[in-house]
Amino acid sequence: MAPAPGKPKPGTANIAAAHRRSADYGIDPTTTDIPHVGTPGDSADALRRLSSPVLQDLLDQIADSDFGLVLADPAGRLTRREAATRTTLAAMDDRSLDVGFSLAEPDVGTNGVGTSLETRRPAMVVGQDHFLECFKSFTCANAPIINPISRRVEGTVGVLSPVEDTSPLLLSTAIQLSSQIGELLLEQATPEERFLLRHFLLRRRHSRTSIAAIGKDALIATPLAQRHLAGTDHAELWSRLESRVPDGRIFEIEIERPAGAPLHLRCEPLVRGGEFEGAAVEIVSIPQEESTTKSSRRATQLGQLVGVSEPWRSLVREALLAAQLREPVLVVGERGTGRYAVAEAIASLAGGDAVQVFDNAGPSIDGAEAWLIRVRRALQTADIVIFRRVDRLPAEIASAVAALVAAHDEAWVLATAETTTATESGSAALLDQLNVMQIEVPPLRSRRQDIAPLAIHFASRLGRASLDEQVLSALYRQPWPGNVIELRQAVRSAHARARTQPLTVRHLPRQIQQSPGRRPLHGLRQHEADAIVAAIDATSTRAEAADLLGMSRATLFRRMKAYGITTDRF
Repeated sequence: MAPAPGKPKPGTANIAAAHRRSADYGIDPTTTDIPHVGTPGDSADALRRLSSPVLQDLLDQIADSDFGLVLADPAGRLTRREAATRTTLAAMDDRSLDVGFSLAEPDVGTNGVGTSLETRRPAMVVGQDHFLECFKSFTCANAPIINPISRRVEGTVGVLSPVEDTSPLLLSTAIQLSSQIGELLLEQATPEERFLLRHFLLRRRHSRTSIAAIGKDALIATPLAQRHLAGTDHAELWSRLESRVPDGRIFEIEIERPAGAPLHLRCEPLVRGGEFEGAAVEIVSIPQEESTTKSSRRATQLGQLVGVSEPWRSLVREALLAAQLREPVLVVGERGTGRYAVAEAIASLAGGDAVQVFDNAGPSIDGAEAWLIRVRRALQTADIVIFRRVDRLPAEIASAVAALVAAHDEAWVLATAETTTATESGSAALLDQLNVMQIEVPPLRSRRQDIAPLAIHFASRLGRASLDEQVLSALYRQPWPGNVIELRQAVRSAHARARTQPLTVRHLPRQIQQSPGRRPLHGLRQHEADAIVAAIDATSTRAEAADLLGMSRATLFRRMKAYGITTDRF
């Protein structure tokens, strides 16, 4: 299918932008004079040593092939280069692809190394897409190496081949290398950095706002929080935080920015071993008095879901923002929370004419190769592409999808997942790539105010104008481990039993009639229960979970029993 009029040729949008930048730099495309910018420094040497096992493993796999690999520092200076054959090594030597030479875009124009660093995204530059004539016999695929703690770009890693041997696997391999090196960087994190990361991840699971964990020398933040905090003086911010520690309570401060309105931060001190290690920070707006009008309590609908609770209204606000920004969106939530309904509603808000949906079961039904061909075609031609349950894709399929998404940015990509944690590098690479904006759909236990509006909404879609108060009361008392989907099925089942009669409690599913349901948790109890669930998900032993929560194992066991929390994790 030919591209629509006025639409960039599939796969060329990033390259076209890189060529415009290259032209602005005033580079002569016929030059063969690649600048040598000196010996790499200590930090580059440390990354070279750290990544050595990963790169050596790849070299063993590509032995006797015409492939090569390169490692560069954040400035685009090569810190390592290897080739599987003497022929490829000689071709690299002829083009000054050696340690100490710069492949930064301002020096040599569009190329895999420089363009991936310039955009902070994977880049595959095929033959003629290079700005310099001397590089056009190569295809180069690179991915930035992003520190999982600081989110800084530590460099870039990539593979190259003769242009006639170009393969989509090049970009997939580069992304996988980057992810593996990122895992090694995480292993090297200090105890303080790991402490901050644990608390950041714990709060990120329960917050739908811009959050960060700030230490003396570390900043871990969501993408939106990073944007808000860009340009602020870290040392000054740390000094402000440290000065408020003595009272040990949550506090709010206001900080100035080089551009834009001041930021209002809600800060919670983080203490380890009796010492102040940092603060969990939430970026908030100026507090405003909540409206108590009837209109403010009216149910807010998003797609096929409704709610009146603040967690739900916060989600709707984020959905509206996502539809405006059109950045990659990852909708995360427990099974049955309505992740896909939220993703579908966001796509509808954006008004895309062509939306294509891919499910994780597709590769096993259609065959991996055919499914990936369909994915590539959709990324080239559709307005919006939605991937369902990406965390359940096999690692090799996830890696291939990550490469396709990186190579084709014409479509706006949304995805749903139950978790953002992945043990395989291919799956982790895809989740990281899609997780520019994360929208977490809260479980029904965290938005109990929405049970009645949801039940009434589901009943109205079946033709019932209202539900009896006793029915709503019985529904409210249930724990709903299956979340919104379980509630919808209960209403549908009761409607089928009642037929044309008024729907009463006796029409509800038998398990609801026989169980009065435990008393629902409220306030601090609910927050504590949610924190326990999050700690269990983030750890592998009860001792680790208890340590993360700051309580003994015996206390953790008692709280789990009191709140009805069960797990097969340990």
